[in-house]
Amino acid sequence: SDMAAAFIIVAAACTQAALTPRADSLMARRGLRSLEEAVDLYEKALAVETKPDPMLQLKLADALNGVMRVKTNANTLVVDRLLDTPVNKEVWGKLGPRALELATEARKARPRDVRAAAVYADAYMFSCSSKGIIKQALQGAASVFKANAERLINMDKKYDNGVGYALLGAFYAVAPWPYGNMDLAAKNMDMAKKVAPTKRNLYYVGVIAFKQKQWERATEHFRLALNARPGSPTEWDFAEFMESECKRAAAMAQTELQKCTAASDTRR
Repeated sequence: SDMAAAFIIVAAACTQAALTPRADSLMARRGLRSLEEAVDLYEKALAVETKPDPMLQLKLADALNGVMRVKTNANTLVVDRLLDTPVNKEVWGKLGPRALELATEARKARPRDVRAAAVYADAYMFSCSSKGIIKQALQGAASVFKANAERLINMDKKYDNGVGYALLGAFYAVAPWPYGNMDLAAKNMDMAKKVAPTKRNLYYVGVIAFKQKQWERATEHFRLALNARPGSPTEWDFAEFMESECKRAAAMAQTELQKCTAASDTRR
């Protein structure tokens, strides 16, 4: 039986050695099919482990977040609505709790790993959003979400092109009273842009400017975002959606700007 146990351990090691590198390369490739295949391979590698490997748990949670990000456009900020539709909530409800469970374990085992903190922050956001963003904020998730973003800033403010600032800015933009604060949303999005003027960060500055009725600033940043490249794999996951939103929101901001110009002309 010692022989059998040794054989199982060797077989498990071989399985992980075969599956994990393939999954890693699929993660680098991105795209829904690659991410879903990576999830499947990491799950298989984890299933043969006698003791769960925190790095493998982290990779699987990251892959699950990637699938949710692609399928639901990252639950990102949009100028005129929230993205917590029934279809998106179903995706988050199905994959979110598993991602959060894995990310929680990984973060516990790797407390100083900024990637673990970032994966946990995203998994927490997706998992909570399945129950409705505003409702969850009112039930105490807001303070955890805020703490997750602040933890990322404190660990490494440049990680994933200032994603900690982007998350904190998004929090202030959508959180209900007493948390919501557009000025703090704008300040954090500007900090993210200062770290790196990537497609995501420029788009977010535009969204907040739009919400503050700063039509010229909004239009300018949507145009800049259209010409900017995504700065990381997580940005590539919803880059196409940002492109279409930039065009739509820039046109809306232009219309508002024309109305303001016309109104000031009639006042003259």
